[in-house]
Amino acid sequence: MKRLGISVSLILAILILAFSVLSVFGYSYYVGDNKSTVFKGFGSIDWGIDVNGGSKIAVKTATPDEISAVADVVRERAVSFGLTDCQINVDTAEGQLELTVPHSIDCDFSASEVASFLTSYGALTIRPGSSYANMSVDTSNSAAFITPTGTTAETVLISSDDVMGSSWFEYTEEGNTYYYLNINFNEVGSEKMATYTNADTGTYYNQQISIWLDDRMISNPTVGETIDQGALSVSSDSMTESKCKLYSAVISSGTLPCAVTYVSVSEVAPITSSTSDIIFITGLIALIVILAFMVIRYKLGAFAGFFAVLLQLSAVLAVITGFVGEGRTFLLTIPGACALALSVMLTVFSFALIGERMKSELLTGTVVGTAINTGIEKSRKVILDTSVVLALVALIGMFMFGTSSLTTSIFGAFTVGGVYNFSYVLFFGSIFNLVTGYLVPQLMLRSLQSLTKKPSAFGGAK
Repeated sequence: MKRLGISVSLILAILILAFSVLSVFGYSYYVGDNKSTVFKGFGSIDWGIDVNGGSKIAVKTATPDEISAVADVVRERAVSFGLTDCQINVDTAEGQLELTVPHSIDCDFSASEVASFLTSYGALTIRPGSSYANMSVDTSNSAAFITPTGTTAETVLISSDDVMGSSWFEYTEEGNTYYYLNINFNEVGSEKMATYTNADTGTYYNQQISIWLDDRMISNPTVGETIDQGALSVSSDSMTESKCKLYSAVISSGTLPCAVTYVSVSEVAPITSSTSDIIFITGLIALIVILAFMVIRYKLGAFAGFFAVLLQLSAVLAVITGFVGEGRTFLLTIPGACALALSVMLTVFSFALIGERMKSELLTGTVVGTAINTGIEKSRKVILDTSVVLALVALIGMFMFGTSSLTTSIFGAFTVGGVYNFSYVLFFGSIFNLVTGYLVPQLMLRSLQSLTKKPSAFGGAK
């Protein structure tokens, strides 16, 4: 590759700096009292149980041999909802299950209410009318209508046996976004709904029906058309994205194989306070130390390494936060933060390989351009091989320690969650290093040599 102009380094530096600022600090604005997030930064990260604590709920089955099947359903619900850091501990001797949900989960419900939903029996019913016995205010400050009464309690039009699964979608009209829960029926359920809501003969056409999850009403629409497409989409004034995801996860996973009784609800404290602040400050100090070391060792060439490291940090952080728009971030734990640090050190190692080989060439009297080319060429295979191998190892870790009940029973929920969190972050760090550890230093070093041809400017002898 020919020598590049200094403008390449300037453009890359500006783009990387802009992306890094947004990735670390984020950007949001207020319209009145409503906050709109455009880009999510470090402060938006949802931290796991070890950093921010959580809520623990314990349930018990009538006989101990039923608890393993219950745990499988609860685990499937947690995965469907997107909980990458929740602890499920099963005591098969006592027939008891403990589910811990992190406090910082981005949901309109509190952690304890999310845990309650995930461990509920999960029976979906569609009933006529919308009569209820009690009304309360849930943790999302919305009205919760509890226990059907009268005709609503007596008649069940559709049960969980008639449901095949669930999904959700959003609909935007005139700048307003509405969230809908989609209930998909099996063949029997589809026939029932088509009969009930037929525009000519249906008993419940142009009538109000209600959708219940156990004893909680989640919507009460009025039927305005024949429901003959095998699905029903419902919403409500209090329906949000996170609620749709939670309802959908419970419905799609089906009911528990047996009824459970609630034993206790308690709070789990984090390992220590201000852990996220400690991680941020430690990372900032580490970046300064890395830059100082690079400047001392590689002089002008250090800036290529620094911007490569900055891009690596920002890119992995953007994956963790989701970067653009609202919504949950990846639940980062201390093992995940360690993987983030390892991803940054992987780029430091990659640049150091190029830098050391470039420097050894300069010390033998090789001109700057040739030394840079040699350093890049001799380091390529090691950098690419290391990145690919680590990505494959991380991918295996994600599959082995993701939703497997076998690994959970062998290693325990805490270990399994930690390994998955570590593997997830490391996978993206390894993939990004193909660009940040090889391509970016290559472009910037070839560009920086346009400023000077002195070997001492790149760490060679004066």
